[in-house]
Amino acid sequence: MFSVVFIVASLALARAAVANPVARAACNPTLAGNGISIGSGTLEVGYSNSVAGAPIISRALTTTAAAEYIAETTTIFNGGFLLEDANQPGSAAGLFPTNVDGVLSLETLVTPEDGTQGWGFVCSACNDPTTVGAGGVLASGCNVVSGTTGQCLQIGSAAGDAVTVATCTDLASGPQSFDVYLS
Repeated sequence: MFSVVFIVASLALARAAVANPVARAACNPTLAGNGISIGSGTLEVGYSNSVAGAPIISRALTTTAAAEYIAETTTIFNGGFLLEDANQPGSAAGLFPTNVDGVLSLETLVTPEDGTQGWGFVCSACNDPTTVGAGGVLASGCNVVSGTTGQCLQIGSAAGDAVTVATCTDLASGPQSFDVYLS
């Protein structure tokens, strides 16, 4: 027979695995240098235009169009990336999705590997980028985790809604579960 202590401990561990994306992770995708789109259902993490201060918003998913972001490796934390706005002209300063108190916008990189601009990808399945064609899935069932707060990226429910960060709760599906597409 199971003891009450064993059952309580098992439930606590199961709850931690569900609430913590790292505890349930199968892989961290290889994204560095790739142009990517980050989608959830029929929406993707985008922006209205390529200027400092532009809000990060939910947009209609377009996996075959040009990339929204170029992933750059960072050493802030394991599996971390900076996501540079892919639509900047070559001579312009890079703009990166930045988390300031839960509000996300494109901002210039203030210091290398600034924690407010680092994102970890914790996924249930990852594919080799050399075998994925344009519009193909690089990783699926991903949580995108803020390097500063440990909270998860959360897409809005309609195009134009703000993308936010929130306590990681919806890990298997829903607004905190993303697929990453090679653009």
